[in-house]
Amino acid sequence: MGPDIEMDQLSLQLNGVTILPPITARLKAGQLHVITGPNGAGKSSLMKALLGLLPHSGDIRRHWPGKPGKVAYVPQQTAFEPSLPVTVQEFLLSSLNRRAFFGRRRKQDLQRVAELLQQVGMEGKEHLRLGQLSGGERQRLLFAQALEQQALFWCLDEPMTGLDQQAQEIITAAIQQLRQQGATLLVIQHDPAWTEQHADCIWKVEDGLRRSA
Repeated sequence: MGPDIEMDQLSLQLNGVTILPPITARLKAGQLHVITGPNGAGKSSLMKALLGLLPHSGDIRRHWPGKPGKVAYVPQQTAFEPSLPVTVQEFLLSSLNRRAFFGRRRKQDLQRVAELLQQVGMEGKEHLRLGQLSGGERQRLLFAQALEQQALFWCLDEPMTGLDQQAQEIITAAIQQLRQQGATLLVIQHDPAWTEQHADCIWKVEDGLRRSA
């Protein structure tokens, strides 16, 4: 089971300018929490603060039901250097944190990479270089990389960006499976139809944070 996330007077400032006024809220464990709000309201900044990537005032507490688990973060977009001579397969193999045996990858590692690519609908693309991927494919690759962590707290910043309808359905199914497994999920999403259909709790960032459903 994922953690409860408690925010107590959490606020963010940048160069003396308040990005988010003090927030006190609790995200219940094992639920899909969707953050909405206008562009520039501070949604991504809030997520980064919860991950410890931005300085903040106030307190953030993760209440794990047992031993603390892993945390996964999928940013909105990541640009890969087009000239980087790394394939999709090599990128995911590096995430397995296992060394090649006498320069050769173990069969189970290659099988695990194939499974991850299947989960995000990228079968047959293992030999493409990162620079050859479309924006949507890069997004799915980052999601596949995060899946390998087997995390119980997930932060997804607009995970549907650049995805066609089929890819959106694949990623949505993966998100729902994580929820069924007890993970706590925090998703930034602009699509109201997707939010209404899938969210357990809807939060709006606009001059603070408030629960809207």
